[in-house]
Amino acid sequence: MFRLMPPQRHNADPDRSEVLAYIRENLGCELGRAIRAFNSMRNKKSQVLVYDMVQRQWRGCDWVPPEDQDKVALLMSSINELKREIAYLKTSVKKHERLFGQLERKRSRKREEEEPDDEPEASEAEQQEAAPPEKEAADPEDYFKSMRAALDGEPEAVALSTAPLSSPSDSTAPTRYHWENAEG
Repeated sequence: MFRLMPPQRHNADPDRSEVLAYIRENLGCELGRAIRAFNSMRNKKSQVLVYDMVQRQWRGCDWVPPEDQDKVALLMSSINELKREIAYLKTSVKKHERLFGQLERKRSRKREEEEPDDEPEASEAEQQEAAPPEKEAADPEDYFKSMRAALDGEPEAVALSTAPLSSPSDSTAPTRYHWENAEG
């Protein structure tokens, strides 16, 4: 109903507003309801009524002038307005891209600065303590002695944590040299 409303002027005084008078006439309502209807129709989400900044008038969003020359002028102004909005959006996108790039560079610099701090240099003594102990070569006789002592129940005997390097020939345990398991 109001999408094709012709351009009308709006005044701060509701009694002198052409737009409110047009709404009151078409809806057949009082002034308060016309003001609420006008406010809802000019809302950016609904955009039933559009403000023409050049003419300083409100008009319906689908309204076109009756003459062809005026139609062309209205369409050209609409196109120019859209071009300005596109240019503004492009510049804002470029601005945000620049800001994202700056933030990424700052973030990568902070990571580079934090990495050396996270791994402080340790002294040689600390590195030796942190390094896993090397397996010490145990004498097979000591291993068997400690096992016999543990089985006999002697309290001083302690079993070694490493297996003997060589084993009897009938065993399948790994040995240091491949010929140790060889028969004969």
